[in-house]
Amino acid sequence: MKKTAKRIMALLLIFLLSFPVFHIWAEGAEVEFYIEQREGEVQQFAFDNGSRLPVSGVRYDKFRRWDDVPSTPEYPNLGVGIKYIEGDDKNPDGGGKWRYVYCLEFAKDSPTGGLPMEYIGWANREVSYALYYGAVYYGQPCRYAPYSTGDWQMDYFVTQMAIHVLNGEYTLEAMLRGMNKSQATQGEKELAYSRISRLVSDARNPGNYGGFTADGWLDMNSCTFSLKGYQDSWYYDNGNYISSGVFSADFKSYYGYDFREQLTGYEVQVPDGVTVKKNGPQTYADFQVVIGENQYKQWQLTGHTVPVRVKATVSRYWGGGIYKYRGGENVQKVCFLTWGNSGGTSVFDAKVDLHIPRVKQNLKIYKTDAETGEPLPGAKFSLWLYDGKQYSKKAGDFKDLGDGSYAYSDIEYTSTVDGRFLIREDQAPEPYDENYVKENAADEQDYAVYGGRQIRMKEDGFWSENVNDPFTFRDKKKIPQADVEVMKYDIDSGKNLEGAEFCIYEWEEAAGKYREEILEKMVYDKTAQLYKTEKPLTRTQENQGKFLIKETGLPAGYHCAWSQEILVEKPGKVTLQLEAPNYPGRTITVCKRIRKDEVTWEHGNPTFFFRISGTDLNGKKHGYHCWVEITPEMMEQQGEYLMGKTEVKDIPAGDYQITEQEDTMRYILTDIISQTENVTVKKEESQTIHGLVKIQGEVFADLKFGDGSVLFENRKIHYGEYSDTATVTNHFEKK
Repeated sequence: MKKTAKRIMALLLIFLLSFPVFHIWAEGAEVEFYIEQREGEVQQFAFDNGSRLPVSGVRYDKFRRWDDVPSTPEYPNLGVGIKYIEGDDKNPDGGGKWRYVYCLEFAKDSPTGGLPMEYIGWANREVSYALYYGAVYYGQPCRYAPYSTGDWQMDYFVTQMAIHVLNGEYTLEAMLRGMNKSQATQGEKELAYSRISRLVSDARNPGNYGGFTADGWLDMNSCTFSLKGYQDSWYYDNGNYISSGVFSADFKSYYGYDFREQLTGYEVQVPDGVTVKKNGPQTYADFQVVIGENQYKQWQLTGHTVPVRVKATVSRYWGGGIYKYRGGENVQKVCFLTWGNSGGTSVFDAKVDLHIPRVKQNLKIYKTDAETGEPLPGAKFSLWLYDGKQYSKKAGDFKDLGDGSYAYSDIEYTSTVDGRFLIREDQAPEPYDENYVKENAADEQDYAVYGGRQIRMKEDGFWSENVNDPFTFRDKKKIPQADVEVMKYDIDSGKNLEGAEFCIYEWEEAAGKYREEILEKMVYDKTAQLYKTEKPLTRTQENQGKFLIKETGLPAGYHCAWSQEILVEKPGKVTLQLEAPNYPGRTITVCKRIRKDEVTWEHGNPTFFFRISGTDLNGKKHGYHCWVEITPEMMEQQGEYLMGKTEVKDIPAGDYQITEQEDTMRYILTDIISQTENVTVKKEESQTIHGLVKIQGEVFADLKFGDGSVLFENRKIHYGEYSDTATVTNHFEKK
């Protein structure tokens, strides 16, 4: 044993007040005994001294002397029986090991015949030292390697001899004398003696009692305890997730010796929802942590830490327990390493944390035609996160996979409140409506409140509280519809006009014409200054999307009612913005010019007649008659001409022709002059009368965008006795 100080520990144990029966034969005899084990249970620790412990032995006489000299302290006979407790190997915690039993008082007789051996006390700490560091288990070497000979039987002999010496039964020198008389080889004698002498020397060195108490107990408070086999991962097996690591107890007594078989308790503590799977019957058996699939997947949603706590207990004080047959004083005492109850229990904890990583799930949704079920690529969907009240944050867009399916990857439960998400259809493929088909009233309500479909994430994917199949979005093709807006304005000023009436008529395909009954009257929006439909115009098989909008009432002072056919054919609802200009009534001014010096007032007032005829913008024909009368009052006009004129007002906008109806008596038409740009004159000479050239001419007035004016010039060629005003001058004809 190395000389450096070990921590002071205690020699241990006040054992049970009465030790169970075990049988020991005299040294040199082979024996067998049987233990009474407790039925129906495995002990919490292997070496239960509360049971009957039979002891058996095998002879080891390598160092026995065969002469007839009695064995005395000065000249001991060193033949031994290797004694061990039967039944230890049958206890799962024992690991197949048998504890050694050693003799005291070599000069007395060995117990025979099934004698009961009872506890009487504890050996000195030097003997306990030898029991702890020497050979402890059958078939195994000394615990402390420097004491081992390399032969497990010789190691038992080394430990037994050291115990006799340390118990004061004989000296090393006396032992050597007896050893030298054996038939062992010189090398064996030297090897055994070197190990025995070192063990004795170390046991007598006070500096070697680390781990012992001051009064000689081996103290298990100096033990160390940890778990080996930690792996922070899991594998799936038959409905359970099992920790990849197999946890093993690493329980070491002072100086690092495995002492697991001596544990009196080994409690594995795990949270609710977690169980422990032991891989053997031992108290300290290796174990794994097991979580049911549903629970594991629930914890995957948020990520979870699984604390594993192991509480290990062992009797605190250990030492060399001495046992004696009380029926006779000439029977040897025996001892072995055991524990007592006076020191209570040493408690150790080992803690590890296993982690269930937070899972990221993928989501796939599908877009189909509501009527045919045909997959529809080309839509746009987005995923939204819940804040406890609304879906206020956009997580991102789904990826269009091109086959009518759309994918979103790496979705985390903790990115939203309570695992709630919203799927919105932002754009449908043409010609489909993004207002997808609602599967029930709850689905309709979700759309009305949130603008999409709610889903929730759980351990095995996604689900909906409202829709059986929340992952399929069915769209109908858009119905061609149109809202119509008509802006009514003055063609000249651009000013918006109120006071009109617009009616809409629907086409009837079977009849090949528009229906006579009004489909809808448009209403005037004063704010927008527009006439609008109250409901959209919808294309059907019967109307083929054709509608006629007619102005059925004009504002005062306007002509040429507006109308327009429209065709509603594009899928979806559109707004048609139409312009309906109104044309105010136009005025044609007809001027007449004659020479002052050619007027004979005695003949009457020269009077000239004109006809205005034409077609308005809607193709309707109009005709007007007017005249110009030259009166004496006009003589005050300056210059050589007399000028008269007439105005024809409120003529519907359109194209018109102005003609002087016939020659006024004594006058011929000699010139026509346009006085506005929208009046065009075509004229040619027809004949010469009294040196004056008579013309024929055509006058065209474009009154679509303004009034018109034209001047007719006449010359007098006759001076007869008839009046110029032989016609009723106040006649006015209008067609």
